[in-house]
Amino acid sequence: MPSITVVGSVNRDLVLTVQDLPRPGETVLAEGFVEGVGGKGANQAVAAARLGSRVRLVARVGADAEPILRALAAEGVDVAAVLPAEDASTGIASVVVDRAGENTIVVNPGANAALAIADLPEQLASAASDVLLLQHEIAPEVVAAAALRARQQGGTVVLNPAPARPVAREVLAAVDVLVPNLGELASLLGVERPTGPDGARELLENAELPCGAVVVTLGADGALVKQPGRPAVHLPAPEVEAVDTVGAGDTFCGALADSLARGTDLLAAAERAVRAASLAVTGLGAQSSMPYAAQLDSPTAP
Repeated sequence: MPSITVVGSVNRDLVLTVQDLPRPGETVLAEGFVEGVGGKGANQAVAAARLGSRVRLVARVGADAEPILRALAAEGVDVAAVLPAEDASTGIASVVVDRAGENTIVVNPGANAALAIADLPEQLASAASDVLLLQHEIAPEVVAAAALRARQQGGTVVLNPAPARPVAREVLAAVDVLVPNLGELASLLGVERPTGPDGARELLENAELPCGAVVVTLGADGALVKQPGRPAVHLPAPEVEAVDTVGAGDTFCGALADSLARGTDLLAAAERAVRAASLAVTGLGAQSSMPYAAQLDSPTAP
């Protein structure tokens, strides 16, 4: 089985559905409420596990996390390296989703902030096919240490730089595949966010980043893939009726890691990830709407 290690966050997701997102100072009534497991680390781990990969999650949670750990284990995620944090509750994400599927999210990191370099397993990759998947909802020094360690061990390092923050060049140099959205890419480059796929392509073609390949997610417009020495390739997304975009980016990253761990070339892996994310937005919630391999590979899938 493909082997993936995810080092990242675990949250309790509190999702409220509304007609329209509230403006500053405005109170609106929710039409629905769902509580589930979230956090970019947990989400990406579940997305990859549902597609058949063997996934290990490295994280910190509070003493209140037993139901979350059971839920992750039921999804096939190895939670042996998910450690309890003293004097901290599990992270919480408050998510508000409107009728168009747009959302606003407020996160309290909680135990995620307690994840330390000492918590990292000594062996993060044991073969070139092993993938390490990282995000930015944990401390920068932990991301850096994990990326450098896995690269030294010969694994494939995938970094989803979300939420946006500066990344040291030596860390980027250890990354095989960088997966930002358009805003995160612009933030890394210190420029204004461009508009549309054409603006994204121009920005990506002129970007000077020391990482390997870059895959830029564009939401309903699909993704752009830039490999060293090759022009950027646009992968359009299938048309679907979006219900909730929460977790779409995490689904993309998990699906991409799953395909890379199987030895799939980057363009084909990114195309499959686009389709997985498109399926994910047709349902409510982050993990609950993530596709299984049978759904994604069905002839009737988008």
